[in-house]
Amino acid sequence: MHRALELPTDIDLSDLSFFLYARGIPHKITEESGKQVVWTENEEKSRIVTGLYQQWQSGDLQLQAAPPRRGMNAGSFLKRIPWQRVPVTLLFMVACLVVALITRGGANWQAIAWFSFIPFEVANGYLYFGSLGMGLDQGQYWRLLSPVFLHFGLTHLAFNMLALYIFGSRLEARQGGLHLLAIIVFTAVISNFAQYFWGGDDTIFGGFSGVVYGLMGYCMTREKVDRSWQFGLPPVYYGFMLTWLVVGYTGILGSIGFGNMANAAHTGGLVAGCLLGAIAGLLFKEKD
Repeated sequence: MHRALELPTDIDLSDLSFFLYARGIPHKITEESGKQVVWTENEEKSRIVTGLYQQWQSGDLQLQAAPPRRGMNAGSFLKRIPWQRVPVTLLFMVACLVVALITRGGANWQAIAWFSFIPFEVANGYLYFGSLGMGLDQGQYWRLLSPVFLHFGLTHLAFNMLALYIFGSRLEARQGGLHLLAIIVFTAVISNFAQYFWGGDDTIFGGFSGVVYGLMGYCMTREKVDRSWQFGLPPVYYGFMLTWLVVGYTGILGSIGFGNMANAAHTGGLVAGCLLGAIAGLLFKEKD
């Protein structure tokens, strides 16, 4: 065993311990000569634990707390969310909600036409598609980004906003709003182009899920490249999202009522996020 930390006994390490076990980092805590000692299996794990503790104490890392006490309701949960520390995450969540209201959850085709990747018009009950080049020639550059704000149904919106909060808030709290904004814009454009090339000029798609996969890919890859850089996400989140991606390609989800999956957007966003995470991990590993 390797000694990682020596701390005063009045510091509550229960959340840290729960977080370490959730991340698959074996350890034990003992008391020696009036101090708490955190032990790990080797020197590498000790460096990781030391880095995580420093991030936690400085406020740069939000630990997943131990299982909540009974009686916690939705109101108390929302009060515990540090919204003031994640303004960019909140901004995109609000933007998606506003667009959902404008488009009536994907039912107002006239409104959807303003946000779609390919411009189209609605006339006499038919959709008449233009082309991406035509839209760009007319200065409609927002279409490269805007499809991520479109959602088709309450379930689609709720699922993506929950995932955005899970990944986006941790990334923003760890690295800042401008960094998160850059990752969102890059992965949004890449995922939109991926879905466009997959579906062609006469397809309408939307949703924040391509960006969500980009955020997940960034976090997952950054942690793998630089073990001292952790976002506090249990591995089960990564496993669920990757499983959902694979299942989406089978077509099963569409047959049971989830609608058509933007599989190319998911994959494009994931690849873009992984690329960014790997580059950041390699470039800044020594500095962190």
